[in-house]
Amino acid sequence: MEEDEIALDKAIESGDSDLMIYVLLHLKKNLPLASFFRVINTRPMATSLVESSARTEDSSLLKDLYYQDDRRTDGANVFIREALQQPDSRTASDKLSLAAKLLSDSKDTSFELKALQEATLLLRVQEALDRDLTESFTGLALNETLFKLIKLGYTSRAKKLASDFKIPDKSTWWIRLRALVAKRDWSALEDLSKTRKSPIGWLPFYTLILNAGNQKLAGTFVEKVRAQGEAKGKEMVELWEKCGMRVKAAEECVRIKDAPEWERVLERCVQGSAEWKDVERVGIAGGLRK
Repeated sequence: MEEDEIALDKAIESGDSDLMIYVLLHLKKNLPLASFFRVINTRPMATSLVESSARTEDSSLLKDLYYQDDRRTDGANVFIREALQQPDSRTASDKLSLAAKLLSDSKDTSFELKALQEATLLLRVQEALDRDLTESFTGLALNETLFKLIKLGYTSRAKKLASDFKIPDKSTWWIRLRALVAKRDWSALEDLSKTRKSPIGWLPFYTLILNAGNQKLAGTFVEKVRAQGEAKGKEMVELWEKCGMRVKAAEECVRIKDAPEWERVLERCVQGSAEWKDVERVGIAGGLRK
């Protein structure tokens, strides 16, 4: 063994990386693993070469290296990389569990440990969803999983997921809004409009529904936007206009006593049309034209 160590030292002194790797491979082949690690641990250059080579060619050796050196975070990262490469969720979750186990004894990795535990749980939940719903959920982020459940109509499962993972109320509302708009579930969105208060406000409902092409439903949210203080003055005029309700926009001009704004709304109507007459009537009755 002493001769082997001398050979390694000479290889390191030469600076020839190929020679160093050759000697290291010889040592690894002929020494017990614990003895091999004892040899390289006092030689940083050798340790670095072994680590670099093992990272791409021998993950088992890399994990052993980190374990004997008490590098728990690095060891956990190896398991995480392996988990990401697994074709099935069960093996991936097992790898994540092993990573979490490595981190469990360290106070400095509490955040990473919690994230790993949640990722492992999510994989197991997704595996059950894949099996029960004959849809593919594995590999989706938590928010994407919730979005897909809502979009597919699995409301109770979506609620359980949000509860189990303690997804913040605001995030849940945003995801539900996006999912319902994506599936054009206007009745469900109309039901939500009857809710007393929205933790994300009502302007996002108005905007997303309008962008999805439903002006009428978007219009039902305008007064709720006002009530929640998300728009005022000319902004309210614009909200009514965008959803095609120019008479309501004219009434808003009267409310804020803005004659030029009312004139602008009137000019956008087809002169002589029923809409034009109604907008004109509202403005005159409201004292915007003398």
